[in-house]
Amino acid sequence: MSEDRSKLQTWFAELRRRKVIRVAAVYLVAAWLLIQVADAVFEPIGLPAWSLKLVIVLAALGFPLACVLAWAFDVTPRGIERAEVGTQPAAAIAVGRANPSPPEPPSAAASATAPAAAPATAAAPSESVAILPFVDMSPERDQEYFCDGIAEEIINALCCMRNLRVASRTSSFQFKGHAADVREIGRTLGVGSVLEGSVRKAGNRVRITTQLVSTADGYHLWSESFDRDLGDVFALQAEIAQRMLKALKLSLDRRETAMLERGGTTNAEAYDLYLRGRSHMRFGTNSRPAVELFRRALERDPRFAQAHAEIASAIAQRGMWRLNVTPAEIDEAMEASRRALELEPLLPEAHVARACLLSMEGKHEAAAQDFEQAIRLNPTAYYTHYLYARHLFAMGRIAESVRMYAEADRLQPGDYQVLCMYYGALRKQGEVAREQEIAVRAMAAIDRQLQLDPDDARALQLGAVTAAIIGRREHALDLAARALRARPDEFGTAYNLACAYSVLGERDKAIDMLERAARQGGGNLGWIRQDPDFDSLRGDPRFQRLVAVMSGGPTGAET
Repeated sequence: MSEDRSKLQTWFAELRRRKVIRVAAVYLVAAWLLIQVADAVFEPIGLPAWSLKLVIVLAALGFPLACVLAWAFDVTPRGIERAEVGTQPAAAIAVGRANPSPPEPPSAAASATAPAAAPATAAAPSESVAILPFVDMSPERDQEYFCDGIAEEIINALCCMRNLRVASRTSSFQFKGHAADVREIGRTLGVGSVLEGSVRKAGNRVRITTQLVSTADGYHLWSESFDRDLGDVFALQAEIAQRMLKALKLSLDRRETAMLERGGTTNAEAYDLYLRGRSHMRFGTNSRPAVELFRRALERDPRFAQAHAEIASAIAQRGMWRLNVTPAEIDEAMEASRRALELEPLLPEAHVARACLLSMEGKHEAAAQDFEQAIRLNPTAYYTHYLYARHLFAMGRIAESVRMYAEADRLQPGDYQVLCMYYGALRKQGEVAREQEIAVRAMAAIDRQLQLDPDDARALQLGAVTAAIIGRREHALDLAARALRARPDEFGTAYNLACAYSVLGERDKAIDMLERAARQGGGNLGWIRQDPDFDSLRGDPRFQRLVAVMSGGPTGAET
């Protein structure tokens, strides 16, 4: 019975995907109107009685023909094309045009000697897009932060759209500085189109040129240039997003339109400072310079809701690992999140930031409520699911965290950070086979990322742990050494290399790295106590002393 129901659901999902149900509904309404008009008009103008019957018969005969044509052909931005046969599994179709599932990973042993698995080559759905970093065409070539920020803001705006899959910033920006063919990008990211752009900023004017390209054949779907004052840039981002959605034949409801235009500013200087702060947020764990830039932005425009939200996010980022966050900063962050939501209730970023702060204060249920509200506002935001999963893991709610990581992975297949946390939660739950499967996928994703950016510190850190998990000892040690060279003084480096050395059985090195992390005043005790990477150290008195130091006292209580 369940198999029959699954087949029926799959069949109906395919009907929806090919828009057969929509065409059938429109046809029936149009046919009914035509028959009503014929019934009212034919007799007064002297047409024979059989003419009405002819209209009814022709309308009835045309109905199956319209359904067959809807099944066989799609109306796309390039014209009428033959519909592609669905290649997605039923579960993917049911949730609405999901990306193709990642390829089955090789065994751990095979991955130790084979290159990273090639990405899936199945045709990507047209309702999916990657936003590449925009190219700086300014005279001084000194606007990289501005170009990256524009692209990232468009990604954030589009993530709220219910019928569009948007590749994450991490996935899209891996192609920065690389001359990759859009068809290759489409195969790698599983997207149907790519938005490229360039920015030329001079004085108080900016020109943004954009082009939307199909990854199926490399042809342009839409292109346009925009000349604006800098104060109009925030509104321009929403306009670009709307034009792109129109080119993809996607419509917006009222909520999505409001989400596109949420939380902005018309103050050019405030927006520039905001983008500079966002640029700082992408590098390292010291977010204090970013907070200062956001404060300066708010001096220019106190009603800039997203700047308020970013202050909360930046402080919460450090607070998540207890990195020298003062009570005054926590109070500032809580007030910033409150003010952001007061100015813009449809700002999921503010809910996420407040959730992280509440989690840090041990107010777990209140934090969960904010995470869930953020997901209601933007159910396609994989990063919210990822952070919520981390919160659940630190609370010891492992089964729930596994489900939330799985959802983040579904929303953003192949994101190595999600996969790395996902397999750790599976190991904590005792699912060894699934842990190895996800770990191999994570290693393949990390290797691909390091091919594009060999100095990506986060990929090096997590890669060292993952290689250790799947038995690639020499690769793990090599990545650990590279991570130390890239970011020797970063808390994330010390903590993750402690994990890697612990898994490899290098207990002294693991303790040394944890001591280095502790000296920086950091450490999320809930996370450390749950982290299965430290299972080999838990009986070591040195580890127990370190946990006591990180918790602020000999009892090991939470801070």
